[in-house]
Amino acid sequence: MKISFFGLLLQIVFVLLITMFNHVRVFVMEQYSIYHVALFELFIGLGSFICGIIGLVKKENIMLSFFVMGFGLLICIYFVFIYLLGEAGNPPPIRWLYFI
Repeated sequence: MKISFFGLLLQIVFVLLITMFNHVRVFVMEQYSIYHVALFELFIGLGSFICGIIGLVKKENIMLSFFVMGFGLLICIYFVFIYLLGEAGNPPPIRWLYFI
């Protein structure tokens, strides 16, 4: 299987996870903690971004590689805005960038 399609598969898993299987995410957050879900989503984003870069270097499918890279970058930005930044003065769920 080409590496760009593997990155696309990771992104499909991410989209399905936050839409159709959101109840699974909520269950894991309630039972364990937010760290498991957040790191899983971050690894999906980084993995798809890296797959896009590798696909671009190997020149498999240029347009698909750019799409996989762009959407992987958007997943990483989603991670930062959802999990690391506070909202309206409330502390963020994960306190990696919260110094006060």
